[in-house]
Amino acid sequence: EGGIWAPDVVQLIGKYLLYYAYSTWGDPNPGIGVALAARPEGPFIDQGKLFDSKEIDVPNSIDPYFFTENGQNYLFWGSFSDASTQGTYGVELDKNGTVVLDLNKKFKVAAGDFEAVVIHKRKGYYYFVGSKGSCCEGEKSSYHVLVGRSRHLKGPYVDQEGRNLTQRGSGTLLLKGNDQFVGTGHTSRIITDDKGKDWILYHGIDPKQPRVATGGNRRMLLLDQIVWDKDWPKIEGTTSSVAPQPAPTFNFK
Repeated sequence: EGGIWAPDVVQLIGKYLLYYAYSTWGDPNPGIGVALAARPEGPFIDQGKLFDSKEIDVPNSIDPYFFTENGQNYLFWGSFSDASTQGTYGVELDKNGTVVLDLNKKFKVAAGDFEAVVIHKRKGYYYFVGSKGSCCEGEKSSYHVLVGRSRHLKGPYVDQEGRNLTQRGSGTLLLKGNDQFVGTGHTSRIITDDKGKDWILYHGIDPKQPRVATGGNRRMLLLDQIVWDKDWPKIEGTTSSVAPQPAPTFNFK
């Protein structure tokens, strides 16, 4: 018994792939799998696991993120842990995105106090976006988002102070909570609209209404604009917007 967490859906070679984490809360051996569909709305047919935590030797292996460049596909993943082999890692996938080429050739890009990795490429830099803190403690949730960058996909990624993200406690703050939203984190990809503006989606919790009827966290979807300052991403005030903002522009055909 378990659940599917943190899906990442991408289009590749005419199909849609849904990467997912499978786990229960506190699972000692979670893993990552993939499903395929002909359309983005599904139905998705499960292709089984890519690996579990013990096979890949990375504790708490959840939060998959797909990246492709120059015909090579990669999967990044990793979640909060303080074990000796903790961290956020990447590994190469086959051309179809459904098989790990070599479990022994993973590479580490960040420490185990990060989770929910996103990799974004812009103007010769690769940006690592990750979340830290507690995601799921209602009004006490402390989730926040930090960033680093590298000239190379496999790193090293450093923050604005020059600290390597493989060191715990590193990262430059991109987003934190406020009086209206707490637990802000686990972001989407950075999405560019038709006017060239960049946006990021993430979840947060209203501290005045933090729980649903069953006691679970009442998380909502939030959106903010990313601006760039000396090739570093910024969100105004480094916190969630609380007043109405201009929306992204997409000219659907």
